[in-house]
Amino acid sequence: MRQVKEVAVRPALAAAAAAMLLAGCATAPLSQEPPAPGGAAALAARHDPFEGVNRGLFRVGDAIDHGLIHPILAGYRRIAPRPVRQGVHNFVQNLDEPVVFVNDVLQARPKAAAKTAARFVANSTVGVAGVFDPARTVGWAHHDNGFGSTLGRWGVAPGPYVFAPVFGPTTVRDAIGDGVDFVLDPLSWTKFGGAQAFGIARTGLNLLDDREQADAQLRALKSTAADPYATLRSVYLQSREAEIKGPDATLETLPELPEPPPAAEPAAPTAPAATPPPPESAAPPPPAPPAPDAPAPAQSNP
Repeated sequence: MRQVKEVAVRPALAAAAAAMLLAGCATAPLSQEPPAPGGAAALAARHDPFEGVNRGLFRVGDAIDHGLIHPILAGYRRIAPRPVRQGVHNFVQNLDEPVVFVNDVLQARPKAAAKTAARFVANSTVGVAGVFDPARTVGWAHHDNGFGSTLGRWGVAPGPYVFAPVFGPTTVRDAIGDGVDFVLDPLSWTKFGGAQAFGIARTGLNLLDDREQADAQLRALKSTAADPYATLRSVYLQSREAEIKGPDATLETLPELPEPPPAAEPAAPTAPAATPPPPESAAPPPPAPPAPDAPAPAQSNP
């Protein structure tokens, strides 16, 4: 699942995550004993010490998504055909390439850095400011990267898992990394006319594009997972592990998504009880045969 990349809100998220970490350390230090391997409880104990708070924020985020963000997304899809939405996706992704390049360098990945630089130049020129993606056609595909990944590559643990409504899942390491990425982004400190309005518009487009890209996965998760919160947490943590460590990542078994329950068949209408036919009325007796003509009375002679 694609990591959300914010612009103006990154420092705030980093500060919030750090505050949660400090609050947790002040109240209940994490146990030094490693939990038993395997299982959802072990995963939560290792990575989600604020599970109660995070679950509450997840419910808040789900309500906001259902009541506000999804209607906005539906309107966006109605007014913007797929080629336009793809152009928006390409544009905001191209704006992230300088930060990806810096982190490629910091991670000592020269080939990836060279490909990122070539991709940015090609798409910014031939691709009309990144609206089109000609670099992909020559094999220079985009890859996500950030300072959170740089910290992870050099051995920094992810820290506690954090869920932020609207912005989605992260960890303390990744939230701090987002704050550093904000500083590394040339557009965050370059002064030009309308810079603030551009930054706000970019943040909105980033959030809208991320939500649009993840819509199918989120729908599937919410409709099939027995515990959407735990499944999202597991998917996020393991995808980040794979992104940072590649083939060396140690991944746990993801919880199986149950098949959606079959739709209940409508109950067949109960046939009314058979009403016995009314008893046939007795056939009328056959008419009595006509009485034989009575003999005429004898006439007397005068």
